[in-house]
Amino acid sequence: MKRRSLSLMACIACLGLLSSCNRSSHEMWEDTKTCSRYMGKGVRSLFGKHVDSREYASYYEAWNEEQEFVPLADTEQYHMKDYTPISKESPGDPGSPIPGIDNFSSPMGKLASLFSNIHFETDKYVVQGTENMQTLKMIADYLAKNPQTYVFVEGHADERGAAAYNLALGSRRANSVRTFLIQNGVNPDQLFTISYGKEHPIAMSHDTSGWQKNRRAQFKTYSRR
Repeated sequence: MKRRSLSLMACIACLGLLSSCNRSSHEMWEDTKTCSRYMGKGVRSLFGKHVDSREYASYYEAWNEEQEFVPLADTEQYHMKDYTPISKESPGDPGSPIPGIDNFSSPMGKLASLFSNIHFETDKYVVQGTENMQTLKMIADYLAKNPQTYVFVEGHADERGAAAYNLALGSRRANSVRTFLIQNGVNPDQLFTISYGKEHPIAMSHDTSGWQKNRRAQFKTYSRR
């Protein structure tokens, strides 16, 4: 029990340290998958039953080892019963028909306007707002009609707060978008998530306007022929 809990805590510490490095999308994805396996062991020992590590890692509660940690509201906690299905394939794995994350790219042309960013309030991850919901419903409609298109939903945060907290918050945001799309008819096998926390800002200004743009879910797509 103690060993598994220590493995879980070590993984969390590694994520916090790694978040300061400039890593590629592939490295981030591999870190996510590797860490989730260790987290799964700790979760099973804590809760006394098997839970798919990739599912639980997506919703893992943020930790408070750093002073900047701000707990999320209790009313927004995800519960075990709320988990959405995970995909059957893992991008880039041996034998998978779906390539690694580095083969996914930002939508171009008409698709660029369709796959526009979803934005969130400070410390929030629930999809809200008419514009966000309309955007996601149009994306869901497109993906339902194009089953050979796969999407990585990236979760991002603004620069404030600890790196580890923002990685957890980014994961919540990405999975919140994924859940919304699945609930609106998208095949779970088409959707993957990854969190970058505060590593990849699109606005460099250190003010309210910049922070608002950086609190987002962003999309990368791949179309299989």
